[in-house]
Amino acid sequence: MLESLLYMILRGIVIGVVVSAPMGPVGIFCIQRTLDKGRLSGFYTGVGAAISDLIYCLLTGFGLSFIEEFIDRHRDPIQMLGSVVLIFFGIWLIRKKPDGGTLAADPDHDSPSREGDILKGFALTFSNPLILFLIIGLFAQFNFVIEGIKFYHYVLGFIGIIAGALGWWWVVTYFVDKLRGHFNQRTMKLINTIVGIIILIFAGVGIFTSASSMLMAQSVQPRVSPSSSMAASFRVADPSMRGWHIGIPCEDGKELNIHVSPVSAADPFGDSGIDALQVKAVEYPEVKEIATALVYQGVDTYRGKNAWRIVRAGNNWNLFGGNRDYNHILGFESQCVPSGPPEIASASSGEVSVTDFSIDYSSFCMSGSSEADVFLALEQSQGKRTDLQGVYSLLDYEFDDSFARSGGSYRLAVVPDSDTGNFDIFYLAGATVNPSLWAPGMKKGRLMPTPFANIFNVEWCDAEGSMMLNDLQAEFDPLSLSLSIKFPYQNSTLRFRKE
Repeated sequence: MLESLLYMILRGIVIGVVVSAPMGPVGIFCIQRTLDKGRLSGFYTGVGAAISDLIYCLLTGFGLSFIEEFIDRHRDPIQMLGSVVLIFFGIWLIRKKPDGGTLAADPDHDSPSREGDILKGFALTFSNPLILFLIIGLFAQFNFVIEGIKFYHYVLGFIGIIAGALGWWWVVTYFVDKLRGHFNQRTMKLINTIVGIIILIFAGVGIFTSASSMLMAQSVQPRVSPSSSMAASFRVADPSMRGWHIGIPCEDGKELNIHVSPVSAADPFGDSGIDALQVKAVEYPEVKEIATALVYQGVDTYRGKNAWRIVRAGNNWNLFGGNRDYNHILGFESQCVPSGPPEIASASSGEVSVTDFSIDYSSFCMSGSSEADVFLALEQSQGKRTDLQGVYSLLDYEFDDSFARSGGSYRLAVVPDSDTGNFDIFYLAGATVNPSLWAPGMKKGRLMPTPFANIFNVEWCDAEGSMMLNDLQAEFDPLSLSLSIKFPYQNSTLRFRKE
């Protein structure tokens, strides 16, 4: 117990030091304040910077992922605003005259403007919210946010962060203050000018890069980077019952189309009509029909909505659909490499209603080969890595019913990837939600090692084949040979035992 508490504090101290250590504008300003006003003034500036860092750490630690998304989406305007703030600081420093008196004297007995120095340090640091990405990386690197840690552990961890940051600034101002006797008024004026120019350079680079990025974003049309995987999900209603199609542009200039249209087919006795959906995969401009299917069950053949999912893994394409669950409808091969987002349109001037459209080009979900290949890879990996690789069955789970539900009693295989050092998780059996969507050998997830033994970051594919990220963690217990995968945002845990 005591060991875990000390470990949490130590991690916090390391994060606090690493966040404060980069000698950016605030570090240079802190040094300038120490030389000009004395050690306390420089330290108070560092206190303001530490408070700003702590606020960003709190935002990250309490899982406010929308802040990360907002900053990532508005990175350029935020960088532009922060650069403008730096310009004001730089001009103020260049025009500022050093205080009178001898710099060799110890000014610690003076009364520096504590509140003013703290506010300046805070404003200078807080004007650069992009530091949030550094903090997110450190939290992931040191597994600072994982499920199962008590609230008071986090309190001690954040105390460690502020202690590490303040300790850093105390050490920096101490050594700078020891050198201050070598400076006079003229030297301090020169230092003010140099520091101001450096800050203006920081601001100029920030304005140039953000402006260039915004101009480029306006002039360049978005393009999908080539990937061996694609997963697109959407729901379509066809009120006019004239049919619809989805077109996927390919890098070679061709287009892959999937046509869906209602038809009436004769039953086996030939005395009545059976409503169905005809589904075709066609390549244009050759109008080459790749695959076709007639779907009678599991879909709404009238005006209601059906859910559809297209999954690409290399040259293998699969179409799933249904009004309640995903059913496998088409499987075919195509060399089409998507070069842009798919477009859905009605046929014959009809009307279609499209909702819940999402697409992921980077997802590895549901890619893979066959169950036999998975077991062959497992056999070849035996003895080469840790005890982690092997076949696992679901042991138990904890779910908050308001956020999650069990996708099934999964049986999985964990196979090391020699190229990346990660571990791939392959589905073998047990899906109860959308069971027809999953076939043995499809990828279900990935374990990525961290600096801590038997602790992994996780990428996981949910029951619909969509990738889940959101700070997932896994822990392998070599004694019980169990693997626990934790979903903090869903307040849920899956625990598997090695067979």
